[in-house]
Parts: sequence; structure tokens; C-alpha cells
Amino acid sequence: MLIEDRLLEEVKSLPTLPTIFSKISEVIEDPRTSTDQLAKIISSDQASVFKILKVANSPLYGFRGKIDTISQAILYLGFEEIKNIIFALTIIGYFTKNKFSLNLSPVDLWAHSIGVGIITRTIGKEVGEKKLENFFLAGILHDIGKIIFLLFANKEYSDVLKYVEENNCRIYEAEREILGIDHSKLGKAIAAKWKLPAGIQDAIYYHHSGPEKRENDKLIASVHLANIIARAMNFGFSGETIIPEPAIKIWDLIKLPDDYFLSIKSQLEKDYENNIRIMLVD
Repeated sequence: MLIEDRLLEEVKSLPTLPTIFSKISEVIEDPRTSTDQLAKIISSDQASVFKILKVANSPLYGFRGKIDTISQAILYLGFEEIKNIIFALTIIGYFTKNKFSLNLSPVDLWAHSIGVGIITRTIGKEVGEKKLENFFLAGILHDIGKIIFLLFANKEYSDVLKYVEENNCRIYEAEREILGIDHSKLGKAIAAKWKLPAGIQDAIYYHHSGPEKRENDKLIASVHLANIIARAMNFGFSGETIIPEPAIKIWDLIKLPDDYFLSIKSQLEKDYENNIRIMLVD
């Protein structure tokens, strides 16, 4: 069996979404669900409550007052944003329990991905995107395929990282050469298994190339640019040191001042450090 086929089969064997997340998704789809009903379900997991409130109170969301309860968090952030925060915390927790011998660790990858999530949401807000609920999660999950490689093809992935170092190439090029499949394709496969929104699936799949004239192009463009900026700012480690230029086509969708990232650099660094403490440290 080809490595690509084996990995896609391994994705099928991954666990379904946690019970609490499935419950939350189910009640959110019911238009009759109240804030109190959703808060009651979330509050059944006190560890999640603590982290959700910390994320909700982080500078990323920019609330001036303090959010003290899950009901308040739902009211301010909305059902979908709360669901996505829970999902991100659950997946990061699940996939950081594994220990790997490679120089590239899940913690390094998640640190990079959290940085991408923060920058993606910041870009979306700056360009006036009305529906921001998928921006943070799409950024966090853009490299989920690399985590699956580390989990199910650890030995082969060491060859990928060696190839990157020896040939000074992009990691997805090395993945295709060694494994026959890159992390964006594998990542989309797992996002589809978990039935994540099409926009998040597309952002994972196109985060290297940028948008391809699709409905979710602004989200894709934001993740694409955020991935590059996170590397330039040394947020975590993605497995390669190359910092590519953004695809020219994204600028039709994302119109930012020339000095935009320099002007918010300090705030991004604060947001990043804060969310790393919340999402990666118990």
C-alpha cells in the first residue's frame, strides 16, 4: 500500500469528535436553543470552562469589561465562536499528549498554529469581515496534516525534514516527494472527517497557494498571509525556515496599509504570548 493511501486510511481511524463537542454542535443547530441551555452543557466540563473564559478575556477579542461566566462568553462571542474555541482546545490537548523523537514537535507546531490563528482573526477584523467565527479556528488547524504525519508516519517524516534541510525547499514539496501527499491534502481529509465547515476545509487545503476564486476566498487569503507573518515573527516552528512571499492575488481581497503589521507587532506578540499560556500550558 502506498504511504498516501495508508495515511488516508489512518485518518479514517481517528476518533470522532469528543462527546461534549458533539453535544454542543447538536444544540447549536437547534434554533430553539437558549444561551442558558448551551452554558449548562459547557459548564459540565470545568476544565474547559476555565480555559474558555481565559480565551474570551484575552486581548484577541478586545472586550473592555471582564467576562465572568460562560453565559456572558456566549452572549459576547456567539454560539459558533464558542464552539470553535472548545474544538481548538480539545484538539490541541489531544494531539500534544503524544511524544515524538523528531526535532519538530507537536508543541512547536501548535505554537506556530496558534500564532496563525491570532493573526488570521486580526486580519479578518481589520478588513471588515462580518462573520469572524471561523477565522481563529481555520488558522489554528491549517497545519493539522503535519500533526497526522508525526503521529502515523514518524519515521518517514524524519526523511521529509532531512530533505527540507538538505534541499532548502518548502516542506510541502518534500512531503510530496517523500510521501506522495502533502499536509494540506491530509489536513483537509481530517477536517472533512470531523465535518468542519467548508470554509475551514478550503483554508487548510489552499493555505500555501492562496485563494482560487472560491466562496471562502477572504478566509483562505487571511490564513495564507497569517501563515507567512507568523513565520516572520518566529511564532512557534512550522518545520521549515523559508519565509515565502504572499501570493499577489490575495491583495484584491485583503487591503491593508503598507505598515500594518509593523504598527500592530507589539499587540500581536502580547496576544500570542497570552494565548500560548492559555492553550498550551495546563
